Amino acid sequence: MTTRQKTLTAVLLGILLAAGGVSWFFMRSKGLVDETVALQSRLLAGELKGRDRAAGVMQVTRNIDKMERRDVKKVRDAFSDDTRRILQQGIDEYFAAAEAERESLLDRDISRLATAADLWFATNPNSNGQPPRPRKPKTAAVKPEPAKGSPAKTSPAARMRETYLASLVSRAGKRGIAVPDWLLGPR
Repeated sequence: MTTRQKTLTAVLLGILLAAGGVSWFFMRSKGLVDETVALQSRLLAGELKGRDRAAGVMQVTRNIDKMERRDVKKVRDAFSDDTRRILQQGIDEYFAAAEAERESLLDRDISRLATAADLWFATNPNSNGQPPRPRKPKTAAVKPEPAKGSPAKTSPAARMRETYLASLVSRAGKRGIAVPDWLLGPR
């Protein structure tokens, strides 16, 4: 083989290795999103406890650090959807349960909220460890207060949500656990 052929072979081999590396990176990124979404769903469902839970949250953080911006958005969107779904599931189960079972359901949901808080920070690459600042309401979007003496028109679902959240915060207070308002969403 001549020097020119050796150089050409080395260049082609380098191009093939670079192409393989790039394709592996993009394929790994897609798999990383799916893996992260599945892991955070398991965490929010309460399937992992203790050290496994802490290791899972750390794994989500490491995965987020490796992702591109659009992939992080997919994971954050899945996190928001899971959080809303689990909150609604907690509300439904709370009102369907007998009075004696409600306390254990609230304890489970308090644990889920703690996991949700950890995951909120883990899936936010710009997080500084502080809770999010409340957004300033837009002046056009502010609803006028109902007149005194007139009953507030709220849906039964909104009243159930308020009752559930009040019970959740009360139970957390009895256990000495602080539930951050930013995690409970707008009320």
